[in-house]
Amino acid sequence: MAIMRAARLHKIGEKLHLDNVPLPTLDCEDVLIDIKASGICHSDINYRNGVSPVGKLPITLGHEIAGVITEVGRKVHDVEKGDRVCVHYVLSCGGCRFCLMGKENLCERYKMVGKDVDGGFAEYIKVPAKNIVKLPPSIPFEQGAIIGCAVSTAFHALRRGKVKVGETVTIYGVGGVGVHAVQLASKVFGAGKVIAVDISEEKLRIAKRVGADEIINAIEEKPSKRVKEITDGKLSDVVLDFVGSKTTIEEAINCIGKGGRLLVVGISSERATVSPYKDIIGKEMEIIGVNDHLRSEMIQLIELVKLGKINLSNSITHRVPLEEVNFGMEILEKKIGNPIKVVVIQE
Repeated sequence: MAIMRAARLHKIGEKLHLDNVPLPTLDCEDVLIDIKASGICHSDINYRNGVSPVGKLPITLGHEIAGVITEVGRKVHDVEKGDRVCVHYVLSCGGCRFCLMGKENLCERYKMVGKDVDGGFAEYIKVPAKNIVKLPPSIPFEQGAIIGCAVSTAFHALRRGKVKVGETVTIYGVGGVGVHAVQLASKVFGAGKVIAVDISEEKLRIAKRVGADEIINAIEEKPSKRVKEITDGKLSDVVLDFVGSKTTIEEAINCIGKGGRLLVVGISSERATVSPYKDIIGKEMEIIGVNDHLRSEMIQLIELVKLGKINLSNSITHRVPLEEVNFGMEILEKKIGNPIKVVVIQE
């Protein structure tokens, strides 16, 4: 029996264990991927800590994955051995009403790689061939990995917000996902003004470098007051909250002008207080939830990177080998060295 290494969660709240486990056995429509890069997401920390539920333990975490196909099932024809690929982590049925509408992220039988089934903190992974997106040689594996969540979630949020050319966009939380929203809003969606809000000066500096027109340190000044000054009282057309806390949601609402949209992306167990008339009805504000992304959006993003429309070369600040995945999670959780993206590298 062939054996591989995998960093697995055995008990909620504990560190991952580096185990020797059997190499996955393929079904007829699966592919086997030799993993070259796996991004560490804040969601992985939430799964480990029990903030969000996971499947049956032990389980291999990790959902931002890129690598090389080493084996294909007998009914797989669109990809072949040796193809460079990244993984769309949303496992969908393809037949429910949401899948038929092209919204596989809302699938009635939804499962997620690295949460419900074994993920990418391992040497190999099996996934359905329909969840593969080809990665051109010009894009490094580590960038392909983060396209699978950090970049695509930001892209999906901006698309959900229907950001129009010339609009003012305010982004709360410019870490691993939010910083890509800054760049996409500025370089791809044509926002007239992009305002970045965070409590980290280093992250704000990076946001400025990738496209933010204005930056606000939420510790030093009240964001809504500053946004009002920047926009001459008009406030923002679109606000994206990548934090999701009670404080950020309530403050984000105060940044939105008439007819504006609030996109809630960040995950928190806190409850926010909203005044229906003052906050929503009076200015016809829309509150829009953002869940994951679509495979088609990953394809679009790969093309944007290939054409040089967006630059991911500075997105990855920390790299660790598989045996140090717990340290990588600690870097992200404790913000050691101001991380943007931390990636497990196996090349």
